[in-house]
Amino acid sequence: MTNLDDDRLERIAFQLLSSRNSRARQRVIQNNIDLAEIPRLSVKILESLGFSREEILTIKSRYLQSAEQEIKKAGECGIDMVFKEDEFYPDLLGEIFDPPAFIYTLGDKNTLKNLKIAVVGSRRPSAYGWYCLSQIVPDLCRAGLTIVSGMAYGIDSMSHRLAVREHGRTIGVNPGGLLHLYPPGNQSLIDEIAANGCIIGEFPLDLIPRPAYFPIRNRLISGMARAVLVVEAAMRSGSLITARLALEQNRDVMAVPGRIDSPLSRGTHYLIQQGARLVASAGDILPEFGLAIPGSKNPEYIDISKKEKKVLDLIPVNELKDIDYFVENLDFSVSEIISLLMGLMLKNMVIEEAGGYRRMK
Repeated sequence: MTNLDDDRLERIAFQLLSSRNSRARQRVIQNNIDLAEIPRLSVKILESLGFSREEILTIKSRYLQSAEQEIKKAGECGIDMVFKEDEFYPDLLGEIFDPPAFIYTLGDKNTLKNLKIAVVGSRRPSAYGWYCLSQIVPDLCRAGLTIVSGMAYGIDSMSHRLAVREHGRTIGVNPGGLLHLYPPGNQSLIDEIAANGCIIGEFPLDLIPRPAYFPIRNRLISGMARAVLVVEAAMRSGSLITARLALEQNRDVMAVPGRIDSPLSRGTHYLIQQGARLVASAGDILPEFGLAIPGSKNPEYIDISKKEKKVLDLIPVNELKDIDYFVENLDFSVSEIISLLMGLMLKNMVIEEAGGYRRMK
């Protein structure tokens, strides 16, 4: 990180201070208060803006020092800060209401400059949802789109994994500080995302993910992409929140239709009824980006061993199985079972989720 002048230090300090207090943040912005003036404001004025006593103590005693400590910590962890005026800051993100003054990044910042589509959906998708993603996302990656999602279980995870499998680029958006990547059970996938793109967030490094932060995170998912694709979503879901944010940000909203008897189709069917583009293939998306549909690709033959096949045969489609299940049903050691599962994951035939493994093919 370079050019960390007083202006940038003040913006870091303000973001650290106001990340848990959106009301005070908005009041400072609405009153056009110069960030450099905040430490010089009286306690009474700071209270009227909505800052707590603890926050006021920070302002008065170590406002800029907290920013300097955050910069040092980020550098030690290989995390960068990209400010709104920097070349790597996503152009579309800068157009949303109250864009973050800067974002934390882990991985290749060049990925942030790519043409992007957000893909979101249920954390407990059906086999139909898996199938739809496997038919659509690979062609999007081959055409050159970068996949943006939230690293959560389900549709998010598979979108990222498909991008990695196709040697495409992907961006994960974290609902907390980058020292607390979420969900912890997706660590192997998170590592792959950082290696094949980048992970971003706007929260202070030490901030632990909380439910209240997810809608804030979702505005970045939709804000940095040109369009949002929803694959399976209930009526009350984070995916519909992301779709609503996308509409407010003047982004295209697209949805995959589903079975009429599935609760996971109600959200996507509602979006289509409200005017979202119906998507049945990548060909319904790519022309909106000015991209051509990639040529057909011959199915890839995947060679698996007899032992790997025994493991795979034990996993029904769309069911999660833990290690104990395999130990009970196979005459293999625990370490050998883990090794076989890792091999199947590398071949994109099994996906790891919290507490277990799910079949992808």
